[in-house]
Amino acid sequence: MAARPPQHGSLRRAFNVVTDWVMGKKVVGRDAAGNVYYRWYEGSGEERLERREVQWSTAYMFYDPNDIPSEWRMWLRKQRDEPPSEEEMRQNAAKKAALAARVAVLDEAERLRRLRQQTVGMPDQHAGAQPDMARFLQQMGSGGRGAATGPAPGGGGTPGPSSGTPGGGDFKPDTWRPGSSS
Repeated sequence: MAARPPQHGSLRRAFNVVTDWVMGKKVVGRDAAGNVYYRWYEGSGEERLERREVQWSTAYMFYDPNDIPSEWRMWLRKQRDEPPSEEEMRQNAAKKAALAARVAVLDEAERLRRLRQQTVGMPDQHAGAQPDMARFLQQMGSGGRGAATGPAPGGGGTPGPSSGTPGGGDFKPDTWRPGSSS
C-alpha cells in the first residue's frame, strides 16, 4: 500500500500516471476523505495475482491508517471481493450517526444518574466506591449467614482442632512425610 506524496513536481506526477497506465492500474473508487483506491493484476495464468492499493489524499507521512473507512479497509485486505458502493457507504455513515446519537443519549442519562447520586449522598458502587468495613465486620460478628462463630456443619459439638481435618485429630503436619505409612 505505497502512497505517493502529492507535493511532487509535474514531471514526477506524469511519470506516475504513465507507470500506472503501463501496470494496468484502474481506479476502483474514492472515499469521503479523498483517498483513491486502485486495483491491478500481476503475472499471468495460474500465478496471476490481484493487487490493491490506496493513494492517500493527505501530505506525505501525515496520514492516519484509521482514517480509512472499514469497508475500504476490508477491501484492501481482501476480506471482501468487491469494493464498497457509494450507496453502501451512505448507509453505513447513517448507521454510525444514529449509533453516535444513541451513545450521546446514554452518556447524558449516565451523567444525570451520577449527579443525582452525588446530590442524594448515596455512594456510587460502579465508580470505584470503597467497601464499608464497619458493616462487613458487623455482619461477620452477628452470627448470621457466613458467620465465623458457631458449630461446624455436620458436627454437633464445638469446633476443635480435629473437627475440620480428614482422619480426625491424628494429623500432625510436622511429622508427616510423603511416602510414609502414617
